[in-house]
Amino acid sequence: MFMKAWAYTCSKLIESPKSLSLPENLTPFFDRKVIEDPKGISEIYVKEQLNHGGTNNRSLKVWETKNTKEADAVKGLFELTPSHIQKLKEHAQTKLKNKVKLSTFSVTCAYVLTCLVKTEHIEANSVAFIFSVDCRARLNPPIVATYIGNCVKGQLVHFEVNGLLEDDGFIKTLEGIIEALNRIQEEEVLSGAETWMSRMKSFKDIILLSVGGSPRFEVYSVDFGWGKPKKVDITSIDKTGAFSLSESRNDNKGVEIGLTLNKPKMETFAHHFAHTLESFGRFEKVE
Repeated sequence: MFMKAWAYTCSKLIESPKSLSLPENLTPFFDRKVIEDPKGISEIYVKEQLNHGGTNNRSLKVWETKNTKEADAVKGLFELTPSHIQKLKEHAQTKLKNKVKLSTFSVTCAYVLTCLVKTEHIEANSVAFIFSVDCRARLNPPIVATYIGNCVKGQLVHFEVNGLLEDDGFIKTLEGIIEALNRIQEEEVLSGAETWMSRMKSFKDIILLSVGGSPRFEVYSVDFGWGKPKKVDITSIDKTGAFSLSESRNDNKGVEIGLTLNKPKMETFAHHFAHTLESFGRFEKVE
């Protein structure tokens, strides 16, 4: 929303510099009082964050969960077309024990994670995957969609590495993500929030995989006045080791995946990304 409001302002200043106001859907709502916090979660988070890495070090540095600062690190962009996504869903429906409506997010993340684990040659027995959940509509009472502030929670999924390396690794990954998504619907959204920060710190010795962005952000529609972007990168993934998701730049309802790896690993990931699809059935070539 911030990016869209910024772009809207820039483009309108070019057209009509003397008259400018944001439309309702881009007008930010700043009132923090709408969020009820009887458990003092805000104070807990401030204290935990300021003591991160040492007592009272007052650091707000972004946590680095994976070392990607290799000399030959490269960024790669991959695409799942609507046809790929549909076939992933069809393949999953033939293998899942419980038939559920599958989201594009779940099958995309499951597929990318399967390829990543095969690429990384992880020696640990287990890995964890974390993704963000928008809490605004899930709070009681819910808050407006134009609220500007940190209103997300992390949802965690644990996987056994050997299970992800098996032929049905995609299905096992997908089942874990589906279970985590179901918990979001069943639990109160702030349940256990008092311990989230301390739990995150306990994961420092665990291989943590994560995702940034979303196809719903519509980053390729952001126009600052000189046309739509030809390419969008989420720069934070260079430090965090996350993979990114956005809508396809081709306006075809597909999903674009970005990640940073060293060159040999990127080539290995590209191989798995293309050939794992082929193993599920007859797929068109992935560019």
